[in-house]
Amino acid sequence: MRSKEPCTQAGHQSAPEQSGDEHRTAVKTLFREHNRALVSFLLARLSSEQEARDVAQEAYVRLLQLDSPGTIGFLRGYLFRIAANLSVDRVRIRAVRERTMEVFDEFSEVEMVEGQAMTHQEFEQACEALNELAPRCREAFVRHVVEGYSTPEVARELRVDERTVRKYVTRALVHCRARLRGSGR
Repeated sequence: MRSKEPCTQAGHQSAPEQSGDEHRTAVKTLFREHNRALVSFLLARLSSEQEARDVAQEAYVRLLQLDSPGTIGFLRGYLFRIAANLSVDRVRIRAVRERTMEVFDEFSEVEMVEGQAMTHQEFEQACEALNELAPRCREAFVRHVVEGYSTPEVARELRVDERTVRKYVTRALVHCRARLRGSGR
């Protein structure tokens, strides 16, 4: 027979609301009791211990930032769900970055005769192709590919979702590739 007393384990919440201190304490307990399992879970998905630790840390941060933590009845399950979603985002970002770099590498595969760099004219053509893009598309491309900002960072800056950023970057790459090929490159 079950006790009628509220469950006080880190993963359970019986009261409808939880104070900030109680929530932080519950997350600390989750960290102590389940961090190793969480990192192992993420390592299987990401194949990089550092990336798994980064995603785990981000998952804890998001859990701490909940507006109404009392509405989540089982924090451990919610923590793992947050981590799983973040790992999917990381894998997608990695795939987009790899595809982007493959396409971008084609731009940099300039046939260099005796070690010559890209000519001024070719550089100007690449810049013209970028300037033909819509401002937000161009900005997303420059921030992500040229300056190296992550997709989430660009999305926050442009106030769009990450999927839109990926579309902008892909659109810019396709456009630039077509323009440079059309000019005889």
